[in-house]
Amino acid sequence: METQVRNTGLFLRMAEAEAIANHLLDPVLRGSIVLAPEGMGKSVLAEAVLGRLEGIVTPYRVHSSPVLASIPYGALTPFMERALAEDLGSPLMVLRNIRRYFRARAESGHPQALLVVDDAHHLDESSSHVLVQLVMSGEVRLLVLARSRSENIQELLSLAHDGLLSRVDLEPLSPGAVHRFCAEELGGPVLRASSAVLAQVSGGNPLYVKALLAAARKRGDLLQRNGSWYLRSLPGVLEPTVQDLAKRLLAGRSAQERTVLEAVALSGSLSRSSLAAIAGPAAVQSLLDEGYLATAMDTPDQLRMAQRLHSDAIRSLVPPMRSIEIRSQLAGGTSDERLVQDPRQAGWALDSGGTPPDSVLLQAARAANADGDAELALRLALAVRPGPMAVRARVEAASSELALGNLSEARAGLEGVVKSAPDQETLDLAVLVTAQLAACSDLSAERLRALAEDWAARDAQLSGTGPDASRTAWLAAGRSVLALWARAADGNLLTPGESAVTTMELLEEETGLAPASASAARHELRALGYALVCEVETAAGNISEALRAAGQAQRELHQEPMAHSRVRGSVLVRHGFALLHGGHFEKLGTLITSELGAAPHHLLRMGGSMGVLEGALEIHQGRFREGLRRLRPAIEALRAGDPERLLPYALAVSGYTAVVVEDTSPAIRFAGELRSLGYAGPPSLKLTSQAFAAAALAPQGSEDPPPPQVREFAEQARSLGQYAAEKDILELALAVGDLKQARRLVDLAERFEGGEAEALHAYAAAVAADNPERMVLAADEAVRRRKYLLAVECIGHAIRYYGAHNNLRRQRALIQQLRRRREELAGVTVSYLSPSVHQVRLTKREHEIVELLLEGAGTKDIAAKFTLSQRTVEGHVYRIYVKLGISKRTELEVVYRALEAEPKAHASL
Repeated sequence: METQVRNTGLFLRMAEAEAIANHLLDPVLRGSIVLAPEGMGKSVLAEAVLGRLEGIVTPYRVHSSPVLASIPYGALTPFMERALAEDLGSPLMVLRNIRRYFRARAESGHPQALLVVDDAHHLDESSSHVLVQLVMSGEVRLLVLARSRSENIQELLSLAHDGLLSRVDLEPLSPGAVHRFCAEELGGPVLRASSAVLAQVSGGNPLYVKALLAAARKRGDLLQRNGSWYLRSLPGVLEPTVQDLAKRLLAGRSAQERTVLEAVALSGSLSRSSLAAIAGPAAVQSLLDEGYLATAMDTPDQLRMAQRLHSDAIRSLVPPMRSIEIRSQLAGGTSDERLVQDPRQAGWALDSGGTPPDSVLLQAARAANADGDAELALRLALAVRPGPMAVRARVEAASSELALGNLSEARAGLEGVVKSAPDQETLDLAVLVTAQLAACSDLSAERLRALAEDWAARDAQLSGTGPDASRTAWLAAGRSVLALWARAADGNLLTPGESAVTTMELLEEETGLAPASASAARHELRALGYALVCEVETAAGNISEALRAAGQAQRELHQEPMAHSRVRGSVLVRHGFALLHGGHFEKLGTLITSELGAAPHHLLRMGGSMGVLEGALEIHQGRFREGLRRLRPAIEALRAGDPERLLPYALAVSGYTAVVVEDTSPAIRFAGELRSLGYAGPPSLKLTSQAFAAAALAPQGSEDPPPPQVREFAEQARSLGQYAAEKDILELALAVGDLKQARRLVDLAERFEGGEAEALHAYAAAVAADNPERMVLAADEAVRRRKYLLAVECIGHAIRYYGAHNNLRRQRALIQQLRRRREELAGVTVSYLSPSVHQVRLTKREHEIVELLLEGAGTKDIAAKFTLSQRTVEGHVYRIYVKLGISKRTELEVVYRALEAEPKAHASL
């Protein structure tokens, strides 16, 4: 019995393997040299190449190592069977012996020799020279595998320069390739944000990705829930494979180079001058030349480890006393304030018994919160001593607790801070964090309004003789933001209250009056304010205004690179839903991809929310299977942490989607969990969630009426001014068969901006008019707007219309068109249509008859096989032709195979 072994590395290097195999067969070339750092998959790639060349060449392995490198021709001794000891003193005799070896095998009928040189960077100079001579003579072909930077392969590299060898530099895996790698290794859907973290930490190195996966699974950092995988924290313990690499890296270095590597690993980054002071400039330059160190992008004088995982591995090997010793050497009379430049260095200072100034600790805590590393931020903020910085440190610590989901601790830390803040900058920061905390409560609107009053009262006390114009404008804009936030939290956008237009105007006016060096809290509150304007304008259907506000929010974040991770997440979600409702699907995909490059801790915290946007993006385009695949790991991540309260929406949409793709078991589970959740999510999504849940739990039979709850939820959304929610619910209502809602969807789509609204308007207008040709035109508009399921529904309605009016010819033509447009419709097929359209599908007996027809059987043969009359079989064939919309047997195979290609539902989605 054979066991199929999954080789993920091979799966990811197929293109390179094909290219190298072609190079080795090219009569002009003599071989190929593959360059890459350790762990990039060179050996796996070589196996793939040899698999393609099996029977064409005879592979011979040349193994080099540091030990063999000290022996002249050590790597080539297996090919010198008849060599005498004195022959080793003559390069010519060595070359003759090796040639004799390969000629003997060629004469005995072996295919041309292919020397596969592994770890060629360890080759001694003599062996390298002989290999060059063999290649030049054309007697062998060469596949060289080596690290990117090595002096020992310069002679072989010259062959590539001269065009005798092809050169292939293996690039790190892209984030997309790492995602596929993880899904293949784990055998199930993986949250994209989690694979993006692994891509960053591993540097795209397949070996390191594999080691990280193993370590994370062993420690419980990588969790599988309901068949989906997500990373809940960074892998804290490295596999021996990675630690062994670090040990080998350190073992081959001088004492000065080891000191440099340890210092950079412990600190994260250090200036070149600091490293040169403790180890000498030569050691620093050597590590830069070999590619182990790299310059930081924004500050060229700062050096970091080129491979992040090397840093983690080396740091894990440094004993505590050695760490203290290195830091002492670096200090050398330098103050902690100058030595500590980032959160990791601040943490290292505390570990080493240092006492960084409070201002440094506070700045480092803020930077850690910006990166999403709330645990480190909390530790640094709590290390601030009593004094002038203590209150602001309390606020920073509360922000960390909020990010960690410790709401009680955050509330305790903020108790009384707004009313007693010692200065206006601390006051603004306290208001920001208190508002975020209030938004996590069911009483958020009430608390936000009370916060606005407390803010104004304390600001008046701190202003003394009176605030300047800039401060007055800021307080007016800030209070408007809180008022709009409270109104959005209430959910009723038709009641009197702060308008999005007013808040936008106040924010833009305040920005023009603000000092150039505005505080971080100002930038963050502005960003949140613009994001709230985006949310309210989206609900009203004013997509262009919503996106203008989202752009302003992004600009504020760009001006404040240390904006808290939670603020950035809030802006992302609101921006994402605005793009979704406007039908800007490509831009939303770009936004999500861009966000996947954020700091690892931020991705861990926001990964579930990003997964919801990914899933919603697919489902809005009608790609239900892919949408469900994206939503499932997102749901598991949101169960662990849901900063934007999106879990109810994700559960409801997933439940309905599972029903559509005929996978009902998760639908019941998701809907049941939705009822047991302790919160309903944002008001803008609450009714949408309830409508999708109702559709998921409704009877699915073709004779069952559409669930009335969907229509009722649409009416509720309308009564609250939540028009974006109403739009989604009305689209759902038509999908489940409530065609009476088409007229209202026509009216609603007219007030919305964007491509999605235009597609919905054309669709609903055609349905309301009961005009099949308008439905076909609406399908074209839906495809243009990437609303693929809508296109299928349009054609489906037309098919049903012609069937009801006995126009079978036109009905068959549309059925055939639908199947032929499968690729254009992104894989959405008639299997997603209502049961009435499924009547065009073949019965089991008809499938059997078609298979026999395709094998060449006649109706007489088929009648004999099934013990039927020939006339009965001819009747079956006629009905098959009618269903498939064809008139002759020559069309049968193409149309039938297209029908059979429709995807089936799988429980493993």
